[in-house]
Amino acid sequence: MQITQPAPNLFETILNHLKEAVVFADHRGRIQIFNPVAVEFFRIKEKRALGKRFERVIPYKIIRKQFNSVYEKREGHHDIELAIHVPAVSEEEAQILRCSFYPVFDRQEAFIGCLATFADITEKGLLSREISQSKDLSTIGMLARWMAHEIRNPLSSLNINIELLRDELREEIHLAQKEEIQSLLNFISYETLRLENNLKEFLDFNRLPPLRFEWVQVNEALDSIVHLLRPDAQMKNARLEVHFQRKLPLVKIDVSQINLAISNLLINSIQAVSEKGEIHLITRGSKKNVFIIIQDNGVGISKEHLHKIFDFMFSTKPTGSGLGLSIAKKIISDHHGEITVKSEVNRGSTFRIRLPLNPK
Repeated sequence: MQITQPAPNLFETILNHLKEAVVFADHRGRIQIFNPVAVEFFRIKEKRALGKRFERVIPYKIIRKQFNSVYEKREGHHDIELAIHVPAVSEEEAQILRCSFYPVFDRQEAFIGCLATFADITEKGLLSREISQSKDLSTIGMLARWMAHEIRNPLSSLNINIELLRDELREEIHLAQKEEIQSLLNFISYETLRLENNLKEFLDFNRLPPLRFEWVQVNEALDSIVHLLRPDAQMKNARLEVHFQRKLPLVKIDVSQINLAISNLLINSIQAVSEKGEIHLITRGSKKNVFIIIQDNGVGISKEHLHKIFDFMFSTKPTGSGLGLSIAKKIISDHHGEITVKSEVNRGSTFRIRLPLNPK
């Protein structure tokens, strides 16, 4: 059977009609393919791009870094979202690209270059960010009510049946696998309890009551939290220390909600430190603000995760719900304050909360 070879310009036609930008640089890093969408993305004509090294053609350092990684490691990176600031567009606006970088090898498995594709997902990406950062929680409220009905009731039934199985297991004296079954039941019971706790946190996020402001001394409010959580730190042989500034100005807050926010942050620090770890709770005041600072010398947060830690339901912990820090940020925002974080892996984290004395 004779196989018809594609026309010489077929590949060029396909490249010209793709909606994705396609760039191919050879083993020396010189660009050999640069389709029309790439011309649009990178603001350089094809004739000026061909034959030039990618460093001279690609104006964005974040993209050049991905190319370099392929050349150094001969490994691909797929479906990465990168934000680029396009010339003639305000700094606040960015174009979001979904990028893939592939090492290309010939039949003898010799490396011959890097193929990269770029798709503009700005509209989709910004929409997803707006949804995650939106203060309108109506959608979350609907989801929470569904979860309460569809998940909490089956969990209760599971717990009841686990207890019934335990009762029957106690009567089986000669059962060969009794200990193994008991261990499995304990595991199932633990997992259902964890799900119930996560569900409770989710519902707490949705059911935060209206703010009830009162003028309070922050140190006194924080002192009660420390007394409550210090035993948790002691169980890990860690220290929870306070460094309160005297004569802080009164601040108008909802005490119960601020307590919830600070508790979530302290619990996060307690979980992050190892044996003989240290957590410091600090207060400072100025003419316009009161500051609450939580420092720990725990595991820290990687750079790739640092900007996501306040996102709804984001967690790096296997058993985490991803709601504790989200709840804290929402509460602080509702008080017209702000929360920031600095962290280094294996060196610890510092959370800084600013509460205005006269919120508008």
